[in-house]
Amino acid sequence: MIRAIFSALLFFTGSLSTQAANDLVEIQQGLLSPIIIDVRSEVEYASGAIDGALNHPLQGLPGTMLDMGFEPVEAVIVYCRSGRRSAQAKPLLEQAGFQLVFDGGSMMQLEQALEESEP
Repeated sequence: MIRAIFSALLFFTGSLSTQAANDLVEIQQGLLSPIIIDVRSEVEYASGAIDGALNHPLQGLPGTMLDMGFEPVEAVIVYCRSGRRSAQAKPLLEQAGFQLVFDGGSMMQLEQALEESEP
């Protein structure tokens, strides 16, 4: 039973990583002026974030972004601590009409991808 649950968890986590990896490839190829959104809590954000990232915790999405006037045609990259919340944030924003949403995964993964995309 535990082995089956562990296997299912590995499969689920692997599919999230694959989506984030695909998005990271696009991020590395360069996006024009993306909005970087940290979907962690305010306390986590205050402890350190990617330069220029805005804090919009997962629990408030997509409302907080819409309330601030973000346009659905703007490129948005979401990230968090481990990639789990960013994977949840992407479909929430897409369902709200955002057309260019990229899952940056974990903060560490996104920082590396952004560094690799710099000329």
